[in-house]
Amino acid sequence: MAQLGMMSVFRIKCGWNRRSRCVHAVTDVTGFGLLGHALEMARGSNVALTIRFGDLPFLGEAEQLAQRNFVTGASIRNWASYAESVNLHAGVAEWRRHLLTDPQTSGGLLVACHRDRAAEVAKLITDSGYPHARIIGHASSGRPAITIE
Repeated sequence: MAQLGMMSVFRIKCGWNRRSRCVHAVTDVTGFGLLGHALEMARGSNVALTIRFGDLPFLGEAEQLAQRNFVTGASIRNWASYAESVNLHAGVAEWRRHLLTDPQTSGGLLVACHRDRAAEVAKLITDSGYPHARIIGHASSGRPAITIE
């Protein structure tokens, strides 16, 4: 995904919402990593989020590099700042956690929309020139937190 400025994010959100009428929020995933920005959305909406690790699109060799411990200090600090709000089962490899907290995300977007319209919104995004768009999870009622499956 190309890096987008905040004005581009605003234009995209408005365009997608005009067509789908179901986009609730959009954030660019940057310095706090996917988990940090997802947690911000969960807290702002007072919901629990579930993210499916296997559905996340990673850049090129990101997984291989993380497995070889090429990670940033910011990834470690990010985890320390919000770990208590993330349910990550004990068997998850540390390199996978680093990918979820890594601030080097190339400006990807996290989009929240109505569950029944998620496939439609994903198609609108891919048709807009972002072929790596995926449905990666869902929201449910509960304490603001994130569960990784």
